[in-house]
Amino acid sequence: MTDQSRPDLSKPDPSNNDPSNNDPSNTGEPEVGPATPAPVLLSARGVTVRFGSLVANDSVDFDVRAGEVHALLGENGAGKSTLMKVFYGVNRPVAGEVIVGGEAVELGSPSASRAHGIGMVFQDLRLVPAFTVLENIELAVGEGRFRRGEARARLVAASERYGLPADPDRLVRDLALAERQQVEILRVLMLDAKVVILDEPTSALAPQEVDALFAVVERLRAEGLGIVLITHKLAETRTIADRATVLRAGKMTLRGADPKQLTDDELITAMVGSVPPSLPAERTPPRKAFALKVNDLWVKGNDGRDAVRNATFEVCEGELVGVAGVSGNGQRELLEAILGTRALEKGTVTIGTRELRHGRPADSLHAGAYSVPEDPVADAVVPGLTVLEHLVLSGEGLPKKGPSVDWKAARRRVEGSEVPGRLNLVDLDRQVATLSGGNVQRAVLTRMFLVDDPSLLVVAYPSRGLDIASVRATQQLLLERRAAGVAVLMVSEDLDELMLLADRIVVLHDGEVAGVVDPHVATRQDIGRLMLQGAAA
Repeated sequence: MTDQSRPDLSKPDPSNNDPSNNDPSNTGEPEVGPATPAPVLLSARGVTVRFGSLVANDSVDFDVRAGEVHALLGENGAGKSTLMKVFYGVNRPVAGEVIVGGEAVELGSPSASRAHGIGMVFQDLRLVPAFTVLENIELAVGEGRFRRGEARARLVAASERYGLPADPDRLVRDLALAERQQVEILRVLMLDAKVVILDEPTSALAPQEVDALFAVVERLRAEGLGIVLITHKLAETRTIADRATVLRAGKMTLRGADPKQLTDDELITAMVGSVPPSLPAERTPPRKAFALKVNDLWVKGNDGRDAVRNATFEVCEGELVGVAGVSGNGQRELLEAILGTRALEKGTVTIGTRELRHGRPADSLHAGAYSVPEDPVADAVVPGLTVLEHLVLSGEGLPKKGPSVDWKAARRRVEGSEVPGRLNLVDLDRQVATLSGGNVQRAVLTRMFLVDDPSLLVVAYPSRGLDIASVRATQQLLLERRAAGVAVLMVSEDLDELMLLADRIVVLHDGEVAGVVDPHVATRQDIGRLMLQGAAA
């Protein structure tokens, strides 16, 4: 399975210029003095990547050494994934070079990168749900590298060696997200990777799953592999990374620093250029009136099975309630039922005094509920419409001129609000269908926050795709609406965000409410147990 023509990544990089490598008088005895740096397995020198007129990477230097975790931080669009796709043979640089094992190489395809011992685990996992674990492994290695019996044996051996439990005969569609991620890592390791690139690997994991993943990373580091961790989570960076590099707008603003020696403000400044204002420390207690009641709610998913079962909870006026759960545990179906876009099988949803029963979006709108959907690009973009036209789609406060919209008045209304500026919204005449995911998110958030008197805001993953400054602005706007008496129900895959903002957290497990916890009392581990084990925890 090993490619004898591949450069030996375990050899020291000549660029280290360590004279002891060639010194015949070197007896191998340890000397007092600075430790010799670990060999560089993979590096980029002066790499520039362009897409048309856009410079995605601007003369970037980056390296990863044997036995280390090198974190790559930056906001969406900073160029992190672009650089890593250079290493993985997806993107071709217009300038600079890639060095593997001390030699400049051309990586024109993922297969070429894999042949050089470089593997990548993408954030959107690349497994076939209808295949078994073993079949997915065979699909990855391909090219008749080994027979099925040998593939099974090697999978079991790798699973035991790296502490990545994997049943070769289980269907991928039956695996939890963390288990699928483990299969992806196993695929990379079975291709003899010496450098493993992990792209936002903890974005949708429970705390215990993050701990388990980091235990695997520790094993890989101990084996001498080089790990690149693409992330935006500062606490995790300090926990696991030996060095950190920051990109902003395609350029390096911090290179190879020890993240444990840097504060959050220093890292954030490197990422965005300044530190966003803090969130308000004091909060007004919620009112006693209920803005939302969910009682014994049952909802079916697209596959016909019960996606939400016996869910009961409420949100008061002036309260922000979070919804936590491992991805795919009923969050989407719950929100769609509340917003009237999915029929209720059983139970009731009441917004204010209006009880919803038949899955009609107009009912929730008339009750004062406004939302940000889970997937704004798929669920909130109308091709051909501009940003301004999207902002008035809800009809809220729509200025009329006879039977048609008064577009001049609509523009004045939007431009007279502080919300677009706080969220850094793009030009109102841009076509939304041409925008990046982060800019679509800003448009959808702006539309919701422009509503004058909502009774309920239902927000799914509000921070997804946003830079730190926009995330903080969104959080401030949510807390301001809460302080004004608006009820907020917020789903987030970021448990830290939920614990920061929420008054209470509804934890979902397998479509059921496993518990409703106070984030000021419960720990991350407490919530993680509910996410993974349900009410039995």
